[in-house]
Amino acid sequence: MRSGRLRHLVTLEWYQKLPRTDSGATPTDWVAGAAVWASVEPLSGRLLLAAQEAQAETSAKVRMRWRSDVAAATGKTLRLHHNGLIYRIEGRPLDIDGRRRELEIMVHEWV
Repeated sequence: MRSGRLRHLVTLEWYQKLPRTDSGATPTDWVAGAAVWASVEPLSGRLLLAAQEAQAETSAKVRMRWRSDVAAATGKTLRLHHNGLIYRIEGRPLDIDGRRRELEIMVHEWV
């Protein structure tokens, strides 16, 4: 992968259990992880009408260098943060050439 294409800084956020509270509960929350350089290419945008409110939903394709933690992730355990938008992962990240050099991730804006 050519480094010139990786011009967007993306933050990986993991869904994790936090330390127990005094009441004994184990809360969960999104915790910021690594910031990585990636290519973020918008694919489509559409307008949704939900409860008579207009909402925009966008899809994108994110390409980044291989990371084993991202390759094993799902939309329930990992999300991406870029330019003030939060994206959820659709499906599994794909190993582009099967040589563990590059990942392609299909994402949708978190609404």
